[in-house]
Amino acid sequence: MVLLVAVAAGLILTLLRARITGRSLKSINLKYSWLVFAAVLPQIIVFQFPAVGRQIPEALASWILVISQALLVVFTALNFSGPGMWALGIGLAVNFLAIVSNGGWMPISPDTVHRVLPSLTSDAPLAGHRLGWSKDWIFTTEEIHLPWLADRFTLPGWIPYHVAFSVGDILIAIGALLVLWSLSDPEKRRQDGFTQSNRII
Repeated sequence: MVLLVAVAAGLILTLLRARITGRSLKSINLKYSWLVFAAVLPQIIVFQFPAVGRQIPEALASWILVISQALLVVFTALNFSGPGMWALGIGLAVNFLAIVSNGGWMPISPDTVHRVLPSLTSDAPLAGHRLGWSKDWIFTTEEIHLPWLADRFTLPGWIPYHVAFSVGDILIAIGALLVLWSLSDPEKRRQDGFTQSNRII
C-alpha cells in the first residue's frame, strides 16, 4: 500500500513537473532489469492470489520470499548509482534482514495485527500463525528478532484502509518516488538547451 501510494504520487508529481517546466521525460538505464521480473512475479503469484497461495506449503512460500527478496537486493546493488537506488537498496536490504532473521517471514506482532484487523476479538489466537496468505508471520513481541525492522507501523485511524508496513517499506517508497521524480530531472533540460545553442552558433 505504501509503495503503491508512493508510485502514484511520484507519477503525478513527475508529470506535473514535466508539464509545468516544459521538460520531456527521460528514460532510466537500469542493468539486469530482468531480475525485477524474476523476483516480483513469484511474490505476486504466491502472496497476492490466495487460490494459488493456499496450494503452496508454507516452507516453500518462505523460501520463495527469501530468494525473491535477495534478487531485488542484488538488482539494486548492481544499479546503486542510479537515482533513488540508495533508498530502494537500503529498504530492501533491511526488509531482507528482518525476513532472514525471523525464519523466512516478515514478522508482525499481535498488537499490530489487532490494529490492522480491529474486528478481531482480543482473545483470538494469533502468535505462531501466518497472517492470512500474506508474507507476514505473527510472533509474540518477545520472539521477534530485530523488532524495529518488523511490520510495525500502521496508517492513521481516519484512513479506512488498514495495513501494516516496516521502516524498510518506507525507504522503498521513498526510493520509488525519487526514481520517478528523476524522470523529469532539470539536467535533461540543460543538456537540451546546450545542444540547441550549439546548433544556433
